[in-house]
Amino acid sequence: MLIYPIKNTNNHTCKNLKFTAHPDFYKFNSTQSCYFRRGVVALANNKGYTDIENLFCKIFQSNLNKPKKMLIIGIGNSQEPFSYLASIKGIIQENPLNKNVDLYIVDLQSKPEYNKLRLDAFPSLFPYETFPKYAGKSFIKDVKFPESESNIKNLSPIYIYTKIHKPLRPSNEYRVNDEILNFVNESYNNPEKSKWDSRIQDVIIDYSDNEFDIISANNVFGYLSDNDYAKTMRHIRRILKTMNGYFISDPYFQDVQSSEVLSTFRGLNPGIYQKI
Repeated sequence: MLIYPIKNTNNHTCKNLKFTAHPDFYKFNSTQSCYFRRGVVALANNKGYTDIENLFCKIFQSNLNKPKKMLIIGIGNSQEPFSYLASIKGIIQENPLNKNVDLYIVDLQSKPEYNKLRLDAFPSLFPYETFPKYAGKSFIKDVKFPESESNIKNLSPIYIYTKIHKPLRPSNEYRVNDEILNFVNESYNNPEKSKWDSRIQDVIIDYSDNEFDIISANNVFGYLSDNDYAKTMRHIRRILKTMNGYFISDPYFQDVQSSEVLSTFRGLNPGIYQKI
């Protein structure tokens, strides 16, 4: 098991916390969490996430019960899986997630334990009333740290660390509903669909042409060298479905928007592209 210092956004360092992950994970790791990295909670009316929900409406309001394949590269603290699925569930309503979404993930870190995953199911920082239009329908009231988890001997180091640093993650009484939580947990535990301790530039070559309806890569490209970035972008284009394949990325990452590969996509909104 590797031992690395973990730095948060306030530049404090907590040494000797034990984690297992690909070494690249520790280059940019931050303990600060938000519901979605593009600011869906920090900016309740964030246009970027409204654009994403509108895209999901387009994709998931037709052909219900025909699964759409989604690849999420870099899950952070499960921010993208929970935020995307909360919105999708709000859109498809009574239709089951497992008949509408076929989720794949790749991440540098190791698979989170269930206690950690359940903790991440609570969005941080802002109240329920600020959730996005469709995502807000997918939350239930719950207790963040129930008595059954109070025995510190049964908790993982990352879970303890996050609990000790509760000021970074203020308590919130709402979390994603059980269907979403269980769906993510099952996807994470499916070795055919989840690749942990893995670099996307090594994994992406194994996916088939025109395989995915949606690919998301937020806060990912800073981990890649220029050569790996170009290679990864070529494969992202290759494995996306033609015409009906969509790529979601950092809207502020200028290298993505100006890349030669991405110029062969149609830009729909900042950070959202359609394969053509």
